[in-house]
Amino acid sequence: MSDSQVLVAAVSRFADAVAVVDETARMVRQLMDSATDVLDLAGCTVTLVQEGPERFTAATPDALLEVELCQHRAGRGPCEEALRHGEPITVTDIGLRRAVWPEFCAESVRQQVSAVAAVPMRSGEAKVGVLGMYAREPRDWTEQDLSVGGLLASMAAGHIIKSTVIRRQEQLTEQLTHALDTRIIVEQAKGVLANAGRTTPDAAYELIRAHARVNRVPVQAVAKAIVELGLRI
Repeated sequence: MSDSQVLVAAVSRFADAVAVVDETARMVRQLMDSATDVLDLAGCTVTLVQEGPERFTAATPDALLEVELCQHRAGRGPCEEALRHGEPITVTDIGLRRAVWPEFCAESVRQQVSAVAAVPMRSGEAKVGVLGMYAREPRDWTEQDLSVGGLLASMAAGHIIKSTVIRRQEQLTEQLTHALDTRIIVEQAKGVLANAGRTTPDAAYELIRAHARVNRVPVQAVAKAIVELGLRI
């Protein structure tokens, strides 16, 4: 299969999968499976970085998870370097890097992997994470390997960023809807009390606030009880 055919096969397979995946964890699994199959790898790892210290880390096969986690604990290793500097890191023979990354090299020996290519996952200037691609034997990583891995990583990063934006928009919509519902019920309660007590809406609101404070309940709960349950204060 030619280089272009390999690239088209990888992109097509991943694009078809991403189109129907609505969860980040499932999408990451598909990313790792696609890279592993198309590039004939021993397996892959993915680490996603979010705002704050939390990370999401996955691996296929699962045994490779410790290879990724040991780099994070030590603060060094090819995936940590790729994540930190935003550039691919390739290692033909992991055994030759013992002096630089002792923890990573020791764990790689335990997991029987001998070569790694770490590819940043980014979309534009947005840094999402890193894709680690592993081989059982020493491997000279080709431009084709890095192109396929990089393109899959970029597609995944774009999907993650888009999903994050959509989730934030949905959360904002829910917050605005809740605020509007609260405002409406409070205004209704003010009207009910003002009419019943022949007072002003502002005075009615002060009664609602005072009742909520004394009883240690939200203003909205008092307003809802006035409108729906006939509470009078």
